[in-house]
Amino acid sequence: RSLAAGGRAALASKGAGGVRCKLTPAQLGELEAVLDAGPAAWGWVDQCWTLARIADVVRRRFGVAYTLAGLDLLLHRIGWSVQILPATPPSGMRRGSRPGGRRPGRW
Repeated sequence: RSLAAGGRAALASKGAGGVRCKLTPAQLGELEAVLDAGPAAWGWVDQCWTLARIADVVRRRFGVAYTLAGLDLLLHRIGWSVQILPATPPSGMRRGSRPGGRRPGRW
């Protein structure tokens, strides 16, 4: 029906569906710079970005709220990926040990 109604132009792709990005291209570039600066620049003592931390920074910096799933998609689109943690504890540590007073189950 589309071909009959509008010809070949009616069948052409209209691009990806879904909601458009809430950040402008300039803001995406700024977000990459923020991520490159590291979590310590935003007050966290360790050097580990989490989706929750990035969502907090995006909300504070740009005034835009993202779900964690939406933020994950956004980060993949700009070339960032999830860091996979090792399945085994670092050498010299046994499961259940409490070095430095840490809670059980954490490395």
